[in-house]
Amino acid sequence: MEYSLRISKRLYRSVPLLLRMFGKDFMQDSIRRPSGFPYWQLLIGVSGVGECTIEGNRRLLHPGEVLLLPPGISHSYQSSTEDDWIVHFLGFTGNSCQKLLVDMQFSKPGIYHLRNQEHCLRHIEAITRILESSPDDKNRILSKELYSFLLDISQESSFVEMSAEVKENSLISDILLYLEEHYAEDISLRDIAELTGKTPEYLCAVFRRETGETIMRHLTTIRIGRARQLLLENPDLPVYQVGEKCGFRSPSYFGKVFRAQTGVSPQKLAQKHT
Repeated sequence: MEYSLRISKRLYRSVPLLLRMFGKDFMQDSIRRPSGFPYWQLLIGVSGVGECTIEGNRRLLHPGEVLLLPPGISHSYQSSTEDDWIVHFLGFTGNSCQKLLVDMQFSKPGIYHLRNQEHCLRHIEAITRILESSPDDKNRILSKELYSFLLDISQESSFVEMSAEVKENSLISDILLYLEEHYAEDISLRDIAELTGKTPEYLCAVFRRETGETIMRHLTTIRIGRARQLLLENPDLPVYQVGEKCGFRSPSYFGKVFRAQTGVSPQKLAQKHT
């Protein structure tokens, strides 16, 4: 599902924030823009993994993470594997766009980790309904929803620090890809240490320094992202099976972690989409 919106000069002058592009559950192709793009962009990882390069710095975008790109900044992104990379995306502009994002402390280009994915999903669904119903004064209604969306994301996300050296750090890339490909299996730090030939202590220190989070926390984020997608696509699948398919051996622990990361229980999320 993809939308492109036409905006008049009069509307641009009178509305501070305007949605120009929107896509839901979109299979993202490879994009390379050396001179950047004319709008602000948000890409929200749904499934698969994207490889994003921003002014020469490379980073992987996982489910439950958001990529923010200001206008005019050199960037590219593509799927990091042979699997489809599915995202939600928004392109937006407006005469007060820059100031609003700076005031929200949400203007730094890069990747943000969402602490509450359910709120994000509600906004995506709300924008979809507005676009499908096409009410009078659609652009102004979308402007209000977009403002609320950006405000919630700014308050419920944290910037993922990533040094420029990561693009050359094959160790970090190897760990990230291993977690992405084996998240459904039992994984321990010792397993990764044996795979890389490094000590668990060394791996933990390097990974945390370069990514700002622990290896196991990152693994949990991947698993919850996969579980959420599985619940949305198969709401009748028993919750315990969803947990097992995503690497959780204890149903109670799965439920606890899922609620902590998304703000809702897996059962409730599945019920809302049946």
